[in-house]
Formats: sequence, structure tokens, C-alpha cells
Amino acid sequence: MSPSSSSQPKRPAGRRRPGADATDGQAALPAASPPSAGGRAALPAASPPAAGGQAALPAAPPRVARRRPAAGRKPALSVAVIVAAAIEVLDETGYAGLTMRRVAERLGTGAASLYAHVSGREELLELVFDALVGQVKLEDPDPARWREQVHRMMRDFRDILASHTDAALAGLGRVPTTPQTLAAAEVFTGVLRAGGLSNRVIALGFDQLILYVSASAYEAGLYRRADPAELERYFAGVHAFYASLPPGRYPVLTSVAPDMTGADGDDRFEFGLNVLIAGLEAASAAEAADRQEGRGHDPGR
Repeated sequence: MSPSSSSQPKRPAGRRRPGADATDGQAALPAASPPSAGGRAALPAASPPAAGGQAALPAAPPRVARRRPAAGRKPALSVAVIVAAAIEVLDETGYAGLTMRRVAERLGTGAASLYAHVSGREELLELVFDALVGQVKLEDPDPARWREQVHRMMRDFRDILASHTDAALAGLGRVPTTPQTLAAAEVFTGVLRAGGLSNRVIALGFDQLILYVSASAYEAGLYRRADPAELERYFAGVHAFYASLPPGRYPVLTSVAPDMTGADGDDRFEFGLNVLIAGLEAASAAEAADRQEGRGHDPGR
């Protein structure tokens, strides 16, 4: 059965065959209106119903243009900005990886720009150490609790250094000459003086305390990025190793092994501080006794 003419598909209303004009019996697309006073083309009025009873769609409104985000500004270079970036680099790469070039890359500039503020890597390390020391909470020396103050400040100092990879190395071999290290040294030595220690013991003892704390912080920092589960397995293995040593060959080690492997890092650190403080007190008392007996300390010895 051949289809009749009435079964042929109809063209959608509002569209023309190529070459057909608007008098073809189909509604033409509405023409765009001229631009309005604001510069944008006004929306055309809706077309009259086309053949078939369906109204033609109006032209879509113009899309809203997207604004490009403003380019982020580089921070203005200053000593403080450079030091903050250097601490970030130190955390990622460690002491050996802290270079002027890496700090410049972190700040999105060239290394030459840094030299207008910092003379080189050595000064940068000194400034980094100064900034970290500046995070230690200082307090006025109190003779009634000077030992507690030594423990608290040295513990803070250790924790701050240990929280930054290899940061303790930045302070080794450096005499306090920068503002925040001088401020901390003044308070530290003031606390020792509040404990009644002699000038010589304060001067030399302060140096030994800083060396001890720096070494403890460096060791603690070695494990900072280790997986906690792996670290726990390692020390469990250490405990088992010492517990299995043959007593006949290592009589002393096996007798003290439980104490060697039982204390954690904080216990060991506090023990070391107690020993150092007791030693400083003993040295100061010995000097006082020598002075009373006429055997005063010879500064040349």
C-alpha cells in the first residue's frame, strides 16, 4: 500500500525550505531588534503562532561574560617573608636542602632578589634559627621555681626545633647575636642566676644546656616523618634484641636493659635536664667552697 500525500511528514512550524520566502505559508523567524540605548540588542517580541498552532521560540538572551580572576600578587619581599619561606623549605628538604635558590622559587622570584635582604645562606640560617627561638615562651625568672622554669623553657625549645626538619643544626656553633636569640639567652641565664649559680657556672652551663637540647631535638626530628606503626615495630624489635642478649657475654647491658629500653623520649630528656641542673648546682657550690678556703677559681685555667 503506497502512502497517501496526507501521510508525508510535516516540516516544523516556523522554518522554511531553502529558497522559500515568508509568503510560503510558514512563519518566518523574527528579525532581531535594533540595539537598545544600553548597547545591547533588545529581545525580539514573540512570533505569532505558526502553522500547526506552535509559537516560535524567542532568541535566547546574551550569555553573561565571566570575569577572569585577578592574577595573584607575589608577596612583597622582606626579611620576614624570606625567613617564613625558608622555614617551609627547611621542613621539606632539611638543613642540607635549604638554599637561596629554593627559597626564591618558593616565593616566585629569582635568587638575586633575595640578596637585597639577606647576604647569603649563612645569614638566612641564622635568621631562621632566630625566628624559631623567638617562638619559645619566655617568663620572668622566679627564684622559687627556677628549676621548673629551666625544664619548661628547654622542653619548649626542644619541641620547636624538633618540629622542623634538621632545624637544630641551624643553631649549632652559633653565638647568640640576633635579637630573639639574645632575648632568650638573657632570660635563660637570668633563670640560672635566680637559682643562685655562680657567673662562671651560668656562662658555661648555659652553653651545655643549649647543646644538650639541640642534640635531643635533632634526634627527635629524625623520627618526625616516620610512619608511627613502623616506628613502633622498630622499637619493639630493639627491646626484644636487648632482652635476648647473652648475659654471659654482656652482663652489664643485660642487667640494665629494662631501664635502657623502658623510658620514652620525654623521660630521657627530663632525666638529662635533671642531671645537668644538679651538676651545675654542684659545680657552683664547689666554687663557693673553694672561695671560702682561699682556693678561688683562676680565670686563666
